[in-house]
Amino acid sequence: MALTISRPGNLRNPEIAELFDREDPEQLFDDLREIGHGSFGAVYYARHLHTKEVVAIKKMSYSGKQSIEKWQDILKEIRFLRALRHPNTVNYRGCYLRDNTVWLVMEYCLGSASDIIEVHRQPLREEEISAICEGSLQGLAYLHSLSKIHRDIKA
Repeated sequence: MALTISRPGNLRNPEIAELFDREDPEQLFDDLREIGHGSFGAVYYARHLHTKEVVAIKKMSYSGKQSIEKWQDILKEIRFLRALRHPNTVNYRGCYLRDNTVWLVMEYCLGSASDIIEVHRQPLREEEISAICEGSLQGLAYLHSLSKIHRDIKA
């Protein structure tokens, strides 16, 4: 599917409009707490008000300089995450627009490998290291089977 060039935030194109849920995300999620940030924006811990599910929300602004490029990158990331179907990749939960900001909602992953090591406070056993590596490599192999790579593979 070719990426459609459009004005950032314009949902007139049906291929783009179908990527976004219509609800106001501020009415759906609460308990937002920033848990990370970078050049893309910020990631928040949040809770869905109706289902009580804990999720991660990546807020990405597409206003300002290079807004068309930012918008195209955001659309590419949404399409990428929506297509993933594997137990060792993050599950997509939805996407919303509010005030020139995309709210990309994903499964909240409790504890990265570095978090586990920090909490454990002692060296991990070989079996534990093996399990962490196996899960990571299975997810990576799945992405590679789709001829995809991902920038966000971290500890």
